[in-house]
Amino acid sequence: MSPITAPATEPTVVRRVFPAWSITIPTTLREAFVEEDAYWHAWDRRRSVSMTSVIVADQRGRPLASRKILRRCPPERGQRVDVPPGLAGWAIVVPQPQPSRESRAISGVLVRDGGLLIATVRADDLVWAEAVWRSIRLESEGVPR
Repeated sequence: MSPITAPATEPTVVRRVFPAWSITIPTTLREAFVEEDAYWHAWDRRRSVSMTSVIVADQRGRPLASRKILRRCPPERGQRVDVPPGLAGWAIVVPQPQPSRESRAISGVLVRDGGLLIATVRADDLVWAEAVWRSIRLESEGVPR
């Protein structure tokens, strides 16, 4: 996709959704977190964002290397979207089936050693969706990387 050129037009907040991951979202989105599923969702009437964090280990319980996780979760087919700066993974634009409020979504995975983040940003406005997708950050010891 093309670079984001539209300026931010609404107040946002950086939400640290999981110990390892954060995202920047509009302050107007409502949020819910389902702990037993490690699932977070934010939404309003016309767009939504969801993230799930998964720990990935080898048979001995050691964190699996990010490159190995990516080999096991290859990219889906579709229009590619750049991953957030400095992160590994993939994302594509996908049409949303009816009766979804949004017509399209950016959906993909980001990896780190020992972990996988599954994220979907749904909106009719793909510029907005890409900006939110690319705002995802990997956190390190409480400080954004």
